Amino acid sequence: MRVYHTKYPVFGGMAAEPLPRWPQDDELVAEIDQDGRSSRDALAYAFHLTQNIEQSWTEHEDVRAFGTRRRSTSAGDAVALEDGSLYRCDINGWTPMGTTAVGRRGSLKRKIPDACGSEA
Repeated sequence: MRVYHTKYPVFGGMAAEPLPRWPQDDELVAEIDQDGRSSRDALAYAFHLTQNIEQSWTEHEDVRAFGTRRRSTSAGDAVALEDGSLYRCDINGWTPMGTTAVGRRGSLKRKIPDACGSEA
């Protein structure tokens, strides 16, 4: 999986803020092995691993960090799963954004309900 942090965070939630534009408003900050996890479990795992709780998330052994951004994943950020599906973190969970791979057909229509911000 790949974790992208928006260059223009919307920490207060996305309801009153303009949505970040994919991909120009996002920066790759981490890669994490999905290891066969379902979409829901993979998103929760990526969110959990990219939180600055007891230490910087960049120090976690399961994370390959990129760039210089060191904030926790929050509303407005995105995660691309290994199948190419792309999700945006919002205050009520993960919103599907389609796919990252050229040539993939269709997009996921359902929302993953577990709030990505529940552990922050």
